Amino acid sequence: MGEKRGFLRFDVLMDAFCHMAGKKRDLKIQNLSREGAGVISNYPLSAGERINIEMNIPGDNVPIVLQGEIAWESSCPAQDKCHYQSGIKFKNMENGDRARLLEYVYNRWIIPSGKEGDR
Repeated sequence: MGEKRGFLRFDVLMDAFCHMAGKKRDLKIQNLSREGAGVISNYPLSAGERINIEMNIPGDNVPIVLQGEIAWESSCPAQDKCHYQSGIKFKNMENGDRARLLEYVYNRWIIPSGKEGDR
């Protein structure tokens, strides 16, 4: 059976934080799409749970802040360093933050090696 994704996913590795129960907890963003992100964490996230996320674009010192909803969650295979993988559906993000995030992903996708002639 094929995947249900409606948008392309781009592999990235970005540091992020989520705010849960008054605590700031680490996340790693492993992929991004127009509507969401795949994340890895050392703690479970429950499907349907709403969370606030801060993402850090490499080389940019202003975090992207957004609200999301956990779409799915599963545990990682035992040999992986993470304990959980989750999918987050973006619910609320400022247009300026969305533009910065898309510019970062687009630049990594269109010129991955940094050389114009390699396209």
